[in-house]
Amino acid sequence: MHWIKQPIRLLSLLFITSQLLHAAPFVPESDQQILETLPSDSPPARYLNSDSFSSSTSTVSPEQTSQLLERAYLQGDPRALGQARAQLDQTTDQSVETLMLRARALQSDHQFSKAKELLQQILSKDAANPDALLTLSSLLVVQGQFDEAMDYCKKLTDSSLRVYQLACEAQIQSMSGELTQAKQKLSGLASIASGLDSSTARWIYLMQADAALRSQDASLAAQVFSVMDDQTVPALMARADWLLKNGKYQEVRQLLEDHTDKDALLLRLITAQIKLNDPKAQQNLALMKERIEVWQVRQENAHMREQATYAVLANQTDSALQLARENWQEQRETADILIYATAAIKAGSQKDIKQIRQFMQDTQFEYPALERDLRLGKISGSSTQTLSAETPS
Repeated sequence: MHWIKQPIRLLSLLFITSQLLHAAPFVPESDQQILETLPSDSPPARYLNSDSFSSSTSTVSPEQTSQLLERAYLQGDPRALGQARAQLDQTTDQSVETLMLRARALQSDHQFSKAKELLQQILSKDAANPDALLTLSSLLVVQGQFDEAMDYCKKLTDSSLRVYQLACEAQIQSMSGELTQAKQKLSGLASIASGLDSSTARWIYLMQADAALRSQDASLAAQVFSVMDDQTVPALMARADWLLKNGKYQEVRQLLEDHTDKDALLLRLITAQIKLNDPKAQQNLALMKERIEVWQVRQENAHMREQATYAVLANQTDSALQLARENWQEQRETADILIYATAAIKAGSQKDIKQIRQFMQDTQFEYPALERDLRLGKISGSSTQTLSAETPS
């Protein structure tokens, strides 16, 4: 199943946000000045200079590009994503494999419309291409288009793809009124996950973690977190969300205090620090503000959820609501529903609250605690996981 593993590495974007590091630019004072210390597990330098890069682009394999995209996702490493983009920019290859890599890179950059165009192009050549079917279904789920997403799942008719078809269906069922059935299906898939490749197993576990979070299923959460890795960014996010929802702020601080270089993890850390009255919360809010200012200078629009979350934590109510609205136009995953609902409740916007409740009613999206908050117009305890904390005055 080598060909099916590539999209699985990104399908779990369904439950997470972009976590790439964006450091504020500065001008070095000399050629000898250290700009950044790379992680100890960073791959060796592939290019020593621009000539080295140019001469090697013709020999770069799709597998190398795929590995870079996977590293960008799992470790939140922007260098890897940049290298992957550069490699793709240098090739004129229009093979299905390269088109898939381009679609994955566009997905990573939240350019969903362009990614879907490429996936449709692949399917016009090969209507049964499993990579394109799975990835396109995933993108449609991200945008809340569940019926259309399910149609693509059902096109995975090859018996050898049964696991992927079931997982594809389960992710949609969990978001569209069949959460209990999805949990049962995912339980069956999890029982064989140890025999699957790590990317597919992680996808299954992340879907289970989201289901546990929304249904407040402590038994399922314990089961999932006992087998899911605790080193990759997606897994750390899922663990932190569960702990935050259940008021385990000390555990969140301990889990994430060494991960301030990842935006999504930093925001969760700040939430815990605020709850603990930790003075470092203000320091980290300032750090997050610097990164947002860099995005704004670069006119990057792929970080609306993070900006809205920051604005909520910084008590910038009007800004939070506007950003959450803009993000809602592109993404409608659990985290997007949460941040939009939180911003709407904080702003007392009945129009936005009504819109969110209508979406939940139309899609039958199940999250009892959130539905209660929206109905009452009040944020309860920790029902909105990372988004319920307020910055102390």
